[in-house]
Amino acid sequence: MSIAEQVPRASWGFIGFCFGALALLAAVMMTSGMMAPTPEPQQSIGTTIGEIARDIRAAATGSPTHVADAPKIETFDLIGVLLIVTPILGGIATVLGGISLFRHEPTTLPKMAIAMGIGAIVMQYALWLALLVCGTVLLVSIISNMDGILGG
Repeated sequence: MSIAEQVPRASWGFIGFCFGALALLAAVMMTSGMMAPTPEPQQSIGTTIGEIARDIRAAATGSPTHVADAPKIETFDLIGVLLIVTPILGGIATVLGGISLFRHEPTTLPKMAIAMGIGAIVMQYALWLALLVCGTVLLVSIISNMDGILGG
């Protein structure tokens, strides 16, 4: 017989830690674009911005210059799946970590599960916020140079 108190295993915390690790892995894969399909050779950024400016000019002058594109083949969009799966896994990890803390299991794994779950959600949010800011800056710079685009 031992005098030391039996400490329960952190089973909920371990499961939450596994979900948190999967959530972080999904967030990193989505952020880095590792699993994105290999794109076709793309044109330069200057050409793309020029096409955006041409479309703005055509819309401003009212000339219909729409060219029909060739139909595209539908492919499996893993990034779209990761957009949905990442916050779900992060939420599950956070809830399981909370359950583990509520059951008074050892606190290391539950705290790590909560931190990793919240970290994955914040990582995804920060990525989309950065993309939104960059897109806004690009559109503002195009609109501020509209006199050069319209030839005025």
